[in-house]
Parts: sequence; structure tokens; C-alpha cells
Amino acid sequence: MKKPFATSFALAALIGLLLPSPVSAATFTFVCDPVAEPSPAGWFGGPWSAPLRVVVDSSARTVEIFDRDNVAVAVTARPARLSSLNNYQLDIVITDYVINWGVIEMWGFSGYIDRKSGRLDMIWSNSSGFNPETSSRQFHGTCRER
Repeated sequence: MKKPFATSFALAALIGLLLPSPVSAATFTFVCDPVAEPSPAGWFGGPWSAPLRVVVDSSARTVEIFDRDNVAVAVTARPARLSSLNNYQLDIVITDYVINWGVIEMWGFSGYIDRKSGRLDMIWSNSSGFNPETSSRQFHGTCRER
């Protein structure tokens, strides 16, 4: 009876080692350049074609995007600050392979960085946008960690 239990426990431990593991609390900074290829199908909003800096703080659960002049283009707000907006929550998942973020139950700020290839795709709402092309922005590019 003990041998099958030990075997199944060892098998479960091996499977756990093969799964992507969450990364410990840290701040990740990426410098990103746009790519010339068209955006993926279904994406909306005007393209952002200048370099960006993306800062992901896993302990504070925030993502901030800055332009080349260090002006904030898009930032997450802490959930407590926007709790009146339909239980605003930002979901951030960080593994050895990818960083994903997105607002739960509300569109406006989401994206992912493939940590191996450096590929970045993201979309955000633009508070100063005045038409359908500028009310939301999208960025597709390649990043390197700084």
C-alpha cells in the first residue's frame, strides 16, 4: 500500500516541476521598440509607433507604460482606488515564460510580454483620446529587459 502512494507522490512532484513556476516578487523593466508588421486580427484602436518603457511591479501588482520622455502613457491604478468601478481588479500573471496583465470585468488595459522572444502586445484606453482612432491605443513590439 505504501509503494503506490510513494510512486504517485513522486509523479505529482515531477509534474509540479515541469509546470511554469510563478516568479517571486520583483520589479521588471522592459524597453520596447515597435514592429512594422500589422496588428493581430481583432485588435482595435490607433497604433502607437514610438518606443515605450514598461514597468511591471509584481508585489504592488501594477503595470506602468512610459514614453521616451518618461511621461506616463498608461498606468494601472490600485484596486482600492477604483473599487467603485465594478470591483476593478488587475490580474497579473508572471512566470518564467510570460508576463500577462489585464483588467477583470472591464476593458481598457491589457497585454503580455513573451519573456523568451521579447514580443509585446498591449492595448490601453487613452483618456485624452477624441475619436475612435485615439480613444484607445495598441502597441506591438519587441522588448529587452533592463
